[in-house]
Amino acid sequence: MTYANRNRTLFTLSRGARMGLLMAAATALLMGPAHTAWAEVTVTPAAQACLACHSMPALSKTMDDGQKRSLFVDKQAFAGSVHSMMGCAGCHGDIDPTAHPPGSSYDSARAYTVARKDACKGCHAAMYQQYEGSIHASLVADGNANAPVCSNCHDVHAQKQVAKTQTHSGAVCVQCHEDIFEAYRSSMHGEARIGLEDLGAPACSDCHSLHDMTAANAGERLQAACLGCHEEAADAHNEWLPNSGLHLKSVACAACHSPDAERAVDLRLFDRQSRTLVGEPSDDPRFIARARELDVDGDGLSPLELWNLVRTADSEGMDTSLTLRGRLEVRGEDAHHLAHKSEAVRECGTCHQKGALAFENVTVSVTAEDGRRIRYDAAQNTLTSPVSLDSVGNFYTAGSTRIGLLDGLLVLALTAGVAIPLTHWSVRKWFRSKG
Repeated sequence: MTYANRNRTLFTLSRGARMGLLMAAATALLMGPAHTAWAEVTVTPAAQACLACHSMPALSKTMDDGQKRSLFVDKQAFAGSVHSMMGCAGCHGDIDPTAHPPGSSYDSARAYTVARKDACKGCHAAMYQQYEGSIHASLVADGNANAPVCSNCHDVHAQKQVAKTQTHSGAVCVQCHEDIFEAYRSSMHGEARIGLEDLGAPACSDCHSLHDMTAANAGERLQAACLGCHEEAADAHNEWLPNSGLHLKSVACAACHSPDAERAVDLRLFDRQSRTLVGEPSDDPRFIARARELDVDGDGLSPLELWNLVRTADSEGMDTSLTLRGRLEVRGEDAHHLAHKSEAVRECGTCHQKGALAFENVTVSVTAEDGRRIRYDAAQNTLTSPVSLDSVGNFYTAGSTRIGLLDGLLVLALTAGVAIPLTHWSVRKWFRSKG
């Protein structure tokens, strides 16, 4: 048996379930909560009337795409939730009890979920505003069907107090980021937090935040998170690592502490006047289009093409006084597989040798509004070409780049610096001996 509205099949129940639903609803409404089976449920009387129908597991709604969305609410779970005393109308104020069912129709269950996220704003305005600036909200706006909204992380009909939830443990994050969470679980952080139940060890939210989630490699946020727990790390690196300050500035922590991770160099467009990374507004994207225009062969920006990109960016209105700031980072889920410090990379030759793999995997990028890196591939020889000196000179000074011509000029300069005074001294001595 079906309930229909305007020839649209919306709610589907068996005949027996339908009769049970009507009887339960009538009992709840006519006799009141004190005389019903709902007496032990600590929810508002109005909510008890709603639950008379919505506590039935078979209750569902057919969306426009033909899929069914369950409308079942566990009454005991709802009674124990932080939302129970608000009742149903606190979030579903748009429902008219006199015309319900069937209610509004949506294209899909996902469309309904996205549309309902604004209901959280009334009580959680600050957190909602944080979420609106997050990468999750940006992905939702882009139409990503897997990007989470409030109800994907919070079971709104069974939400406990935050202190009693598993939000901070990663149990929520694993729903979408299973591979990353498994890498974290086997890391020194995960083994301490999950295996040893050390609540001082970081979980997902300690490095990535919660509602204002940003891209992992946005700015210096992750390095700040590392140093926030490992305050002694900078001093410890000073004891054995040459130019430790430059390393900490140009190398992501995971590049050495995740020995199995894929390493790459990202050359970030940087404004020397404002001393900020160059951003790109979502309503005026031009970086990728400009890079493709310059990349004539379509095989990644050559050193000269990269130089032209930096030099012509001003005329394109992207920013002023631009340069490239290089950073050695890690890619993929193995970035979360942080090893014990005894297993960290300490061999200088891992990076400081000709043909090091990390320096043949190069991208150039700008920052999107949500913090994501918008990358375009660069040619393998970008970091080793003399043409790139003006573009990536600051990365060369960090000792990460080997430009053969510059090394040869340095040797020549050093040789001349020794040979000229030595020759001068020898000639003077010879003339004196003749005099």
